[in-house]
Amino acid sequence: MQTWLDALFRKPSFLAGLAIILFYVSVALVAPIFYPGQLLTAMTLDPPMIAHCALPSPPTITFSPFSLGPHPFGQTAFLGYGVAQGLIVGSRWDLYLLAMTVIGAAAIGIGIGLVSGTFGGRTDWAMMTVTDTVLSIPDFVFVLLVVAIVVPHIQSSYGPVVFVLAMVLVMWAPYARGVRGDALRVSSSMYVESAKASGASQSRIMFRHVAPNSMNAVLAQIPITVALSLALIVAVQVVNAFANTTGGGIGPAACTYSMKIPAAPVVPVFNYPEWGGVLAAGLAYNGAWIPMPGQLLGTSWWGFLIPAVWISVFGFGVVLVSDGVRDALSPRLRK
Repeated sequence: MQTWLDALFRKPSFLAGLAIILFYVSVALVAPIFYPGQLLTAMTLDPPMIAHCALPSPPTITFSPFSLGPHPFGQTAFLGYGVAQGLIVGSRWDLYLLAMTVIGAAAIGIGIGLVSGTFGGRTDWAMMTVTDTVLSIPDFVFVLLVVAIVVPHIQSSYGPVVFVLAMVLVMWAPYARGVRGDALRVSSSMYVESAKASGASQSRIMFRHVAPNSMNAVLAQIPITVALSLALIVAVQVVNAFANTTGGGIGPAACTYSMKIPAAPVVPVFNYPEWGGVLAAGLAYNGAWIPMPGQLLGTSWWGFLIPAVWISVFGFGVVLVSDGVRDALSPRLRK
């Protein structure tokens, strides 16, 4: 008989997603090798760029002959170093943020959903009232307020903790709703009724019978949490960059691009590299995303397009892995 693990590793989509995630994990692990001593390099405007009124340099990678050059993916003015460095070094921070957010949201949501669906009655009503209240809170507004109000008044080392807690507080509710629905379905099944008749406690029934059969909602929600977390990180960084950037126009001759750098990226720690901060820096460079005559993607397209593709590919890999696990655990979908 084919087990769910055999079915999982026979799915090409799952293997492709797993390869994508392992690639990003590998990048995070080898970051110190590529950029030794620069894992906490501050994001600041490049002084020589200011002195010469120069635009960020485009990607220097060439394939014939093959050469990476000083900035393989191009340079971005607000970081003072290449896009590649920001993405590679930032992988550690972003994977940490995403992992902590998913684990925290899933743990809270699973616990509340199981208790609510198993015990029912007033417990169910109270917990679902709280859950519905959380679902009504706009995610982006809540996280942005926490970042704007709390983060500036604490030590920078606590920045990641506060940001993760803010995202967890608005992301556990969908897990609770989904698990509660599965728990209600399982609780009314014949084998659970038999367990109750045999004298099994509610806690035993919840952990032994309900929990293992209520995980489909969790697996379906994980890629949504990852995608939403990435979107929130990027959105907060972009708002922060644009809100603190002045100046206008493009062109090294007139030196009209903003001479005021955006406030240091707030996620995960002030000044430290992070995917959303790299993308925000590429967008906030005044007019860099606006197509110029004879150009299709904007003056400094590499500053925002390459980070956007980098982030999107990671999210796609998470979706493939999550869907593969969900299908493998379902006997009907496994066939």
